[in-house]
Amino acid sequence: MNILFVCTGNLCRSPMAEALLKKFSSRAGRSDLNARSAGTHAFAGNKSPVEAQQVADTAGLDLMSHVAQPLSQELVTWADEIVVMSPEHEEFIEMNFPIAREKVVELARFRLGGKPGDTIKDPYGMSLFYYRQYFSNLMEALQRYYAQLVGDRT
Repeated sequence: MNILFVCTGNLCRSPMAEALLKKFSSRAGRSDLNARSAGTHAFAGNKSPVEAQQVADTAGLDLMSHVAQPLSQELVTWADEIVVMSPEHEEFIEMNFPIAREKVVELARFRLGGKPGDTIKDPYGMSLFYYRQYFSNLMEALQRYYAQLVGDRT
């Protein structure tokens, strides 16, 4: 299954989610899950902020080699599911790639108490404190999403 994570700039949230899914899959010995990420307003080639790299490194993830890429028809076609961080990303996909609307999954609804329309907040431009806090929220949601994806209800 091909999972595409989408945020705004493809600098913080979506590359962290991509790296986490790859880590979870690798630990479980799963080769059937592939992950990529993109941004609705990404500038190709931009690097993740130092704060994002630091938080990722603490979690055993590598964002140092990540380069941003904009959401494209090729990526949308590749994806079996498109996991978005906010309702705005879902709206962007519906407007620009209407055929893909059935592929969209809101990651924030997987947080404890999460509901449709919730957001995984963007730490871009904030202090390291917020990167850590928002990464924790992202990880909680992604763990629950991953469990649902692989059919583990525990």
